[in-house]
Amino acid sequence: MTTQSERPHRSKPLDRASLVSAFRRLGVPRGGLLMVHSSLRSMGHVFGGALTVVDALLETLGRAGTLVVPTFTYPIARERGFVFDPLRTPSLMGAISEAGRRHPQALRSIHLQHSVAAIGPLAETIVNAGGESAWDADSPMRQIRDRDGQYLLLGVPYQNLTAVHLCEVELEVPYRKPVRTETRMRRADGSFVPLVSAGCPPLPGHPGSDFNRLGQRMEDAGLVRIGEVGNAIARLLGGWDLTRKARELFEEDVNGFLVQEGVVTRLTFGHIIETVRGEHCVADPSRMYGEW
Repeated sequence: MTTQSERPHRSKPLDRASLVSAFRRLGVPRGGLLMVHSSLRSMGHVFGGALTVVDALLETLGRAGTLVVPTFTYPIARERGFVFDPLRTPSLMGAISEAGRRHPQALRSIHLQHSVAAIGPLAETIVNAGGESAWDADSPMRQIRDRDGQYLLLGVPYQNLTAVHLCEVELEVPYRKPVRTETRMRRADGSFVPLVSAGCPPLPGHPGSDFNRLGQRMEDAGLVRIGEVGNAIARLLGGWDLTRKARELFEEDVNGFLVQEGVVTRLTFGHIIETVRGEHCVADPSRMYGEW
């Protein structure tokens, strides 16, 4: 059921305790498997920054829970001479994902453009799943969904929900095709080895994605828990619910995940703010924090 948590006092900076309280109100499950897409800037001022958010998520999940963050590198992975270094190549998905990657207990999958980092009991299973592809039936992305994982959008819209790409691959949408990319990877000992990664990029003429359409459908069906974490609008949803609603939408419209008539679906809750750092979903645009 769609809910909206009590509004915290956004005039005060957030600390670990207040974050844990907000995550619990939202319904982040203790002992669960959770993948988080996030914007630190959307939340407002957080004591200790991104690391505090990661620590609060881990505390909320508990020792039996597993946290996954995207550590994607696709903005630079196509550059000539790029070498993927799982230990040193930073995540380009925001400060919270980078803090997760740098956590001393984090493990990282080996995929050129769409790696993930995981912390917790299922971390090794998730990051070592599959082979060349980050999206196929044996991939880390599939492991998250198949193990009844949930997704948290923390201050970002559904446009950031890359699990929809998993749905696109499973549904064999006509506007994506498999592509293999060969490059190099630096190992922990400093040596280099070949790295082959498989992806499903869009074909030329792709109009852009509108994952907000699917997300709004889920909200209308009462399948998303919605609340505020500081100034960020937070959305919590299940992977199987996402898969089921994605199939329904695709069966109605083969282009249901694409931008149509040049307009992305507007979400009922929150304000979408576009900056050079991406899209942010906030309760109050005037309270967007000025720094990462």
